[in-house]
Amino acid sequence: MRRHRIMVIGSNVTTVQRVSSHCLKQNAEVFPYYCIPTLEEISLFAPHVLVLCLPIPEKFQHQLLQPCILWSEQLMNDKSPLATTFTELSAYLDKFL
Repeated sequence: MRRHRIMVIGSNVTTVQRVSSHCLKQNAEVFPYYCIPTLEEISLFAPHVLVLCLPIPEKFQHQLLQPCILWSEQLMNDKSPLATTFTELSAYLDKFL
């Protein structure tokens, strides 16, 4: 059975680690990234979905081709799915994977 790949991106190490740990429970390959990757770096891992731990530069989000889930403990208005709890994150991961 092929495992899904999730890339967790963010500048706060603690947040990226917590979100990555939760994503591992989805029986997926998880690649935590502690800064803003280039498109080439993303393509090397070839993730099925990206989890962006806010804040992330808006221009970075607009150039992505993969489905994205935004993670934040603060509510925001955005077109991308926003998860503020691990239950919501699991639901979005199930939707995209």
